[in-house]
Amino acid sequence: MAIDNAATFLANPLTFIAGSPIVLDQIGQNMPGGAFPPVNNQRSRFTLSTGAPGVAPAPGSLPRLRMQPAAVPAGGVVPQPPLAPLATLDAYYCHAGIGGVALNALPYVDIPIAPGPADAHLLFTTGMNGCALFVASAVDPAAPALAAGHWRVLHDPSHRSLAALHAGNYVIHFAAYVDAVQPGPVPAAWAAAPIVRNYNPNNYPFALPPPAMPMNQRVITNFLWWDGAHWNFGSKHYHLLGASPSPIDAPPGAGPNSTQSCAL
Repeated sequence: MAIDNAATFLANPLTFIAGSPIVLDQIGQNMPGGAFPPVNNQRSRFTLSTGAPGVAPAPGSLPRLRMQPAAVPAGGVVPQPPLAPLATLDAYYCHAGIGGVALNALPYVDIPIAPGPADAHLLFTTGMNGCALFVASAVDPAAPALAAGHWRVLHDPSHRSLAALHAGNYVIHFAAYVDAVQPGPVPAAWAAAPIVRNYNPNNYPFALPPPAMPMNQRVITNFLWWDGAHWNFGSKHYHLLGASPSPIDAPPGAGPNSTQSCAL
């Protein structure tokens, strides 16, 4: 049987990712056509299992996040009877856009700054290997309105600098970039400096020559979770070798650990 990781993950997301990455290569597996609708302000239920439902995990298998159709309720089941039920995670989801689009066209999800019991307490986004993740406290007046008491989470394949975001009339509370250069200087006009993180602190390459594999790519799972007092950012690397993901981190003495977390 598959290993259901939902309860263990919810108990302490940072402890969970310190021990294992969360793989996103099958995130749409249980959706119609194996894909999910690229809509803004999406809130869905997810399973987080090691091995497919009803199938024992192979040696070395890693936990995979899989979105479920909207009809799957809290504590629901993967809708493919007679497979074994799995617990589900209630989470916002920010899909990825394409590079070069305007700020106002970027995929986004608005989240309550202090979510209540009826709100989701998790946010996932597409696996990242160069994009930037922003949490904005103010947006351009031409963008869809941001309700009071909310932040806007944006997934930017063009990894715009902080100055470019300021020029677009955005105020950034948090930003996660792939390296230390992309953010650039903090705009002086912002009342408070944003929290900025580099989610690839060892400057690992993302695409490696595949001598015997069809794909050899480093992927990062970046996500947010609410701990009852504030939102947190979590980040963990994995390597996709063909169809077989594997965990990866800094070799001993070679740099900072690539498992990251910080409070927003």
